[in-house]
Amino acid sequence: MKKFISLILILVFLVSLVGAQSIEERLSEMASKNAKLYVTPLVTAFGCGMNSGWFHSAKPHKLLGFDVGIRAMMIQVPTDQQTFNFDLSAIDPITETVDLSTVGLGTKTITLDPDVIYPDREVPTFFGKDKPAVIEADDEGITADIESQLRTQGVPQNVLDQSLIQNKLQTIAQSIPDLTPPIIGTNLKNLPLAAPQAAVGLSIPTLPIKAEVVVRALPEVELKDVGKFKFLGFGGKLALDPFIPIPMFPVNISLGAYLQKMSVGKVFETNHSLYTLMVGKELGLLLLGVGVYGGVGLEKSNVKIKYTYNPDNPDPNDPIAPGTQIKFDLTGENKFRTTLGAHLRLAVFNISADYSMGADNVLTAGLGISIR
Repeated sequence: MKKFISLILILVFLVSLVGAQSIEERLSEMASKNAKLYVTPLVTAFGCGMNSGWFHSAKPHKLLGFDVGIRAMMIQVPTDQQTFNFDLSAIDPITETVDLSTVGLGTKTITLDPDVIYPDREVPTFFGKDKPAVIEADDEGITADIESQLRTQGVPQNVLDQSLIQNKLQTIAQSIPDLTPPIIGTNLKNLPLAAPQAAVGLSIPTLPIKAEVVVRALPEVELKDVGKFKFLGFGGKLALDPFIPIPMFPVNISLGAYLQKMSVGKVFETNHSLYTLMVGKELGLLLLGVGVYGGVGLEKSNVKIKYTYNPDNPDPNDPIAPGTQIKFDLTGENKFRTTLGAHLRLAVFNISADYSMGADNVLTAGLGISIR
């Protein structure tokens, strides 16, 4: 049963991420620069989601009070994280010869920079469209660049304006092919994640120390064709309001710190941290309890990625040989977040929902058994 539950949660973690292809398969077609640009929005979104749902109250549990449940997160992917500008640094400049012998100027050699040839090179990130993008060669821009280079080589403008010469320049421009990078997104506008979670109170009744520890974990599972899946997170919060010398202080204030790590085979390893200040208010009536809470925090996400560069159609002029192992670290753009939420307790059942705003916005819902 434990393994079955783990597999269901892993399904939420991974299958929703990779779609029809694994992350490694998607990255294997890309050199490191474009792979980083492709996957950075995933790192940011994944970090925003994993750093959510750690708390549903600013008040720690009493001594040995606890809750056990699951947190489900839905990360909203901004439009500007669905595309990126394809890096052309691996593409060599194109050298062309322009025959001007018909006007008595012999031949001229010009060099076309890839950035000039392909000024609009927007392609999908991991969250972008699930169709390959076509990077079109800019015929007008290429023709204008050729004219500019010829003018610097002494070709008069009245010669360049001749229809015969213009036809030659346009023929050169039209001979340069469009690019179709092997980059396909998942067409995901929202990223779902889930995590099982348990917390226990460590408060000491005779002292002003009121705290709790929180754990997220899944048993290690071997996934076919991927490797071992490992997931562990832990943290805690310490109440600050008992140290404030105001009788019957009206709100709960706590400081929390949370760390977690997840790895998928040898391809994907993530580390996340969140440090947050929480404020909330609890109201309890026998078996019914309600509360509101909020927080501001600093967060960070880091991912280590390792894969084999193995394009379907290798280019013999590619500076990176097929079979090359590529490794890199990425830091997500998530740095600061604010959270607003509420929870409802019915006997021992606790339902919570909150909304976090940061690099990506996250809606979190929680369901569990809670004895405070």
